Amino acid sequence: MKFSFLTSAFIFAISGFSFAGEKPHILIIIGDDVGYDAFGCTGAEFARTPHIDKLAKESLMMDRFYGTVSQCAPIRAELFTGLLPINNGKLANASQIERKGVKSIVDHLEPLGYDVGLTGKSHFNKGKKFTNIKGFPVGANGSVDNFKTDGLRSFIKKAISNDRSFCAVVGSIHAHHPWDLGDAGNFDQATLPLPDHWINTPGAREALARHAAEVEQFDVHTGASLDLLDDLGVADDTVVVFLSEQGIAMPRAKWSIYEHGNRSLCLIRWPGKIGHRRTKALGQYCDIVPTLVDLAGGKDPKLDGISLRPVLENKSDTHRDFVYLSNVHPTWQRAIIRDDWKLVWSPDREKKHIWDNFYSKGKFFSLPWAEWETLATTDKAAQKKIEHVTTPNEFELYRIDKDFFETNDLAGKPENSQRIETMKTELLTFMKKIDDPTMEVYQAEKAKRRAKTKAKKKK
Repeated sequence: MKFSFLTSAFIFAISGFSFAGEKPHILIIIGDDVGYDAFGCTGAEFARTPHIDKLAKESLMMDRFYGTVSQCAPIRAELFTGLLPINNGKLANASQIERKGVKSIVDHLEPLGYDVGLTGKSHFNKGKKFTNIKGFPVGANGSVDNFKTDGLRSFIKKAISNDRSFCAVVGSIHAHHPWDLGDAGNFDQATLPLPDHWINTPGAREALARHAAEVEQFDVHTGASLDLLDDLGVADDTVVVFLSEQGIAMPRAKWSIYEHGNRSLCLIRWPGKIGHRRTKALGQYCDIVPTLVDLAGGKDPKLDGISLRPVLENKSDTHRDFVYLSNVHPTWQRAIIRDDWKLVWSPDREKKHIWDNFYSKGKFFSLPWAEWETLATTDKAAQKKIEHVTTPNEFELYRIDKDFFETNDLAGKPENSQRIETMKTELLTFMKKIDDPTMEVYQAEKAKRRAKTKAKKKK
């Protein structure tokens, strides 16, 4: 499967808008295990995502938007706090450190006149709590989705009747495994284009079809939420922030530090204020809270995130100088993206934990992984792809504008040696700036925390 995008073809000139004095309502829609490449608007011709594709045509579409950690809990912690994982404390689903005084989006927006609520999946417990809105399913591992928008409707109407603005979050459970919702029969497994780094086996094709069916259900959630804004007559007064979350639960996607996992689709719509265009401006999930505070007329909250307002107003087509990515489970990795180049650092050479992760008992993604491992014993091409997952070079270098699935490691080319050293220095400098420990220090600190916990249990 080849993936590309042509930014210039979708950009048209619009005059800069001023948002001063206009405090919008806010609707945030976030998926679950859905990567950037899963939609029709990003090039997946097999995708059945009409509502999301339509929203993309009405929005600023950010083609280079990232979650620092490609896992559910840390990506939501980054989104709802405006802080990087090292500063909000949520390093991975299964790893966290104590961070006191962390504020949530509720803490930031309530004083500005907003009622802030969430329906569906939360996976977040920092700062002031969201108002609970009933209607969308909460458990991502379940097999039931009888969603209703009645609770969301009531929440919005109540806020408006109290002369308050609303910020509502719709946390969809799609497309989290076990991929048993939606109709996989809508997708022809025989013709589905697999990602370049996947191995062509029946289980892999079934996995992609089942995941695509759940993405279709995510599109249904999105369409229903947007229709509600129209029905209530508030669509023109509402900033919609659409986020796909991290990628599918497959190798070099979720749980990894690669584009198939960390890159997210970000769409931001405000009718009459934000025109449709595509941008390669680098953004991160921590940018959302300061952006919304800015649009709501608040002061800069001084977070890790940076307001996207200049990009939204079409006054700039750049945002961050670089994007920083991290991972501590199932393996320790760091990465930095600057322009079209990405440097990945994987110092941990023991990869048993990666194998264990993809053999997770009862998870469907263990089926294609087992098929791949078997095929690799007799097929050299399959063996090479397995090794690409389990034993990457310590430093990998990719041109992500030409190689979305990161199959062509350019680190070994002599002409790239200076670029690698420059990016490595920038990476280590930033890690030092935010007190993000190297792998050895992290593992030592983790061992101390475990020993301390065991000692407490013995008392």
